[in-house]
Amino acid sequence: MSEIKADGWRIQSAKTSSAQAYERLRAAIIQGEFAPGARLTEVAIAQLLEVSRTPVRDAFARLVQDGLVRIGAKGTGIEVVDPSQEFLDIYYIRESIEGCAARLAAMRASDAEIDAIIALAEASRLADRSDVLGRAKINSEFHLTISKAAHAPRLERLISDYREIFASPHILQRYTPSDTRKAVDDHTLIATAIRSRNPDMAEMAMRDHLRVAYARVVRMAEQDRVTAAAEDDGAA
Repeated sequence: MSEIKADGWRIQSAKTSSAQAYERLRAAIIQGEFAPGARLTEVAIAQLLEVSRTPVRDAFARLVQDGLVRIGAKGTGIEVVDPSQEFLDIYYIRESIEGCAARLAAMRASDAEIDAIIALAEASRLADRSDVLGRAKINSEFHLTISKAAHAPRLERLISDYREIFASPHILQRYTPSDTRKAVDDHTLIATAIRSRNPDMAEMAMRDHLRVAYARVVRMAEQDRVTAAAEDDGAA
C-alpha cells in the first residue's frame, strides 16, 4: 500500500461514499493499480479515500460478489484476484455497446455534437504523448461524447458503467509510439465516419478500435508475467 499515491482517490462527487469507494476500487483493480495477490485493508483504503471505514467495508463486500477479491485471513482485509476474466468480459461488452453508440451517433448526432467529436479526435492527435493524464481525459471525453450523441439514454448509462475501462493513465503510459498513433488514427476514423453519417463504418471503426485496445492490454499483461517470472527466478 505504501507505493499508492493519494492523488485521485479523494471522494468528491455527490454520489454516496460507498458507491464511489466501490467504483474507484473496481477501476483500480481492473486497471492493474493493485496486482493480483495484493492485500487491501479497510483502514488503508479509508485513508486513501478520506472516508470512514463503513463505505470501504460496503465496497469490499461488492467486490467480493464481483469476484475481483477474496476475503483474506481474519484481520487481513481482502486479497485481489486475477481480474483477467472480468476484463475480457467487459471488453466484449464495451465493443458491443460502444459500437452501437457509434452507429446511432452517425444516425442521430446534431451538427454541434459532431463538431465536438471531431474536435476531440483532433485534440487526441495534438496531445503531448508524455501528458498521460491529459490524454486519458481527452480519450474519456471522446468516448462519452459519442455515447451522448447516440441519444439513447439507456445505452449511455451502460457505457458510463464501464467508463473505468477507458484508457487510463496507468495504461497510456505504457503505450508505444505505434500504439499511440494507431489509437489517434482510430479516433479520426471513427469521427470521420460519424460526420459522414455512415453508421456501418462508424460501428466497424469503433469495434476495431476497442478490439485492438484489448489486445494491447493482453500484451502488457503478458509482459508483466514474463517480467515477474524473471524476477522470481533471479531471486531464487
